[in-house]
Amino acid sequence: MVRCVAKRIVPVMVVVGQPIRFDEDDPRSMLRHLDAWSRRSLVSAEAWGSTLERCDQWLDYSARNQVLLASYGVAGPVAGSATWERVPSTESGRGCAVRAGEHGLLVRVPVVESGAVSSDKSRVAARSNSVVGSHRWEPVFALEQLARRPVSGALVSPSVAPMAAREWSEAVRVASGRMLGRTPRRVDDPAEQLAVLASKVAHGAGRTRLESDHRMQVAWLVSSRVGMQATPPPAFDPCELPSRDRWRLLVDVRHASSVVLAAVSHGVGVDLAASPLPRHEATVDREVSPGRRNYLAPADVRGLPLGVWVEAGPYTRAEWLARGVAGGVGRAAFMRVNDRSYLAAYETRGGSMWRLETVGRGAHHGLVAEGTSGTLIAAKDSARDALRDRFPEVAHAVETSVGGGVASPAFGWVRLPGGRDERTEHRVFDERVAAMVAPGPGGQWQSWVTVDGGNRQGPHSPDAAAAKVVADGLAHGALMELAAVAPDRANAMVRDLASGGGTWNRDQLVSIVGHRLTDTDRTSLAETKDMRTLTRHLLDVGVLAPATILGVLHAEVASIDAVTAVVPSLGMPTPEAIRLLHRDWGVDRVDVGASLGATVGELRAAGCSAVEMFAAAPREELRRLDAREQTWVAVAPTLIEAGYSVAQAVEHMAAHAPTPEAFAAGVTAIVESPLEAFAFAARRAGGEDLAVLSERYELSPVEAAKTMAIACVPAHTAAEAVLVRCEGDLDVTADVCERYLGLSADQTRAFLVDGPTTPIVPIGLAANYDLDQTPTMNAGAGVGLDD
Repeated sequence: MVRCVAKRIVPVMVVVGQPIRFDEDDPRSMLRHLDAWSRRSLVSAEAWGSTLERCDQWLDYSARNQVLLASYGVAGPVAGSATWERVPSTESGRGCAVRAGEHGLLVRVPVVESGAVSSDKSRVAARSNSVVGSHRWEPVFALEQLARRPVSGALVSPSVAPMAAREWSEAVRVASGRMLGRTPRRVDDPAEQLAVLASKVAHGAGRTRLESDHRMQVAWLVSSRVGMQATPPPAFDPCELPSRDRWRLLVDVRHASSVVLAAVSHGVGVDLAASPLPRHEATVDREVSPGRRNYLAPADVRGLPLGVWVEAGPYTRAEWLARGVAGGVGRAAFMRVNDRSYLAAYETRGGSMWRLETVGRGAHHGLVAEGTSGTLIAAKDSARDALRDRFPEVAHAVETSVGGGVASPAFGWVRLPGGRDERTEHRVFDERVAAMVAPGPGGQWQSWVTVDGGNRQGPHSPDAAAAKVVADGLAHGALMELAAVAPDRANAMVRDLASGGGTWNRDQLVSIVGHRLTDTDRTSLAETKDMRTLTRHLLDVGVLAPATILGVLHAEVASIDAVTAVVPSLGMPTPEAIRLLHRDWGVDRVDVGASLGATVGELRAAGCSAVEMFAAAPREELRRLDAREQTWVAVAPTLIEAGYSVAQAVEHMAAHAPTPEAFAAGVTAIVESPLEAFAFAARRAGGEDLAVLSERYELSPVEAAKTMAIACVPAHTAAEAVLVRCEGDLDVTADVCERYLGLSADQTRAFLVDGPTTPIVPIGLAANYDLDQTPTMNAGAGVGLDD
């Protein structure tokens, strides 16, 4: 007889028993769900307060998603299954995993894409990577739905250190400036000020601002997030509201608390809304993150043209504060130098200020350098100088990328943002001159040029291309007019003219700056063929920068010898002169530096490569290197590339390597034979250097001694190397030196204890040593003292 044994079935807890489904395009199913939940759950003041607090667990979600998650009845953090797998679980080496059979909790997520958006900080439209094109439902899973739970300490929410009342008031004051655009002088009651901030939050179409009780609830939620809540929040009974208004009001309160918390995060320097889970970073590139010190968002920077100043404003002090810029009054100018960094200049009440800013990561938090100047133009120049001093390669790349001609925000004609007709285009030449073309009456096209805010209309043209030609001509004439009276514009016009690529005209040079010279000198400027005389006239003009004068000499096809002769009279820094002569005339930097008497530091600042620096000043360059072996492995072939022989490279490394290990690493990178290595290093290397080198070649102490004998290493150096290889045993060292180096025991002890007392000469070979038995690399290391 067979007995059936009933097995005990252990039920598996399922948080969501039925799958949740919402229509992608029709919100009514989601609205019915929230209506039913609020009718069942939001029935008392206690339930309202409990739900408000419970939503604090999902601060990195939108307010609507927070309420949705609360409606599902979960109480812990939520994430997608892929995110949970990245969290360490209680099972070593494995991530968390969702329990089989669980249904996801739907949240609404945006589908982002790239696109052009408006910018309130520059005239050029920003290019964002986070433009919301649509939304979709995505499933997430709560902590209660996991089969493998997170290990203790894996989920830690961001927090701030305990603050005194004065510190909390200061944080709220800074947060107020961040959110309102103006910073109050003092904050007496932080809770009251947070309620004021909550009253400033807009909630979308059809929604009104929060009432007093709900603003105080927002203040309490934000204060409790940093542990500074003073009194319990005011109670609110939602029973008098319809079910839909209950959860909508809940969304409004949570939205206001999120906005205020973001401002407070800036005040305390910690992102209090960050998730404890390893979230995939969402691209919010149209906002400046809390704690950052740069003024432009990443999308604003991507919209700026490379190497071109773009102005914004003028704005009042309050308008600049509303844009996140403290201290600005009037105009500002921005110039992008690479994908992440830009220069900024702002007019202030006392003059102007400049900043080197970046949207990249680093301890600078976005502000690399800053300073003050008298005018906006001077601030631009100061910012360029600071960039050139700190990052010469970046500055050089910007200067060479713009090229010739007059630069515009898009290096050409672009569609006018906000124009009534999509065919309307404009081109910004600089902060004072811009051109525009647009369709006109009767199928013709109109052209204008704007000079300092005033419009000048050109003749009508049959098509857009002809209108652009007319507008470019008008703009060029306006620039010539301004150049005659403005020194900075004269310099820019001459620079653009000289770099025009084959369009150089001496007559245009005279028309721009000739009026600044006497009649005789103006005639000489137009006719002279002597480069010294031409340079003297350009200096006498008084408004041309040294780099611009070099550009004129390059356009005049002056020889490198003639240019080198006049460079000292220009007052140009030597590194900049070397860079320009190398770029425009194609001469070697080291040769130019030698003709100009450049120092090692000036050659380095001029952008000389490692090969060029080793060729020009090997001693100074080698002394600057660190002690990492990999550094010297790379240096050794670079010395060969710089023109040194293998023997010379080994001698340089023996003289300047900071450690024996670094020396040995460099030598073995270029010399395969240990015999050659010891021969090359015999004159410069020390005993410890040779000992480490023999270990690199895998030589035994006896093999090292034999190799040094053949390589004619000085006697005391060879003895020191053998002593190191014999681990300080003087008796064994004396035996090896006597048998293989031809030194008696007394001579060995004298070398090692007292040092050499006679002139150092290469050691003699032992009588019984066979010259044909030359050790090779990777030879057997098992040779003993009795061999």
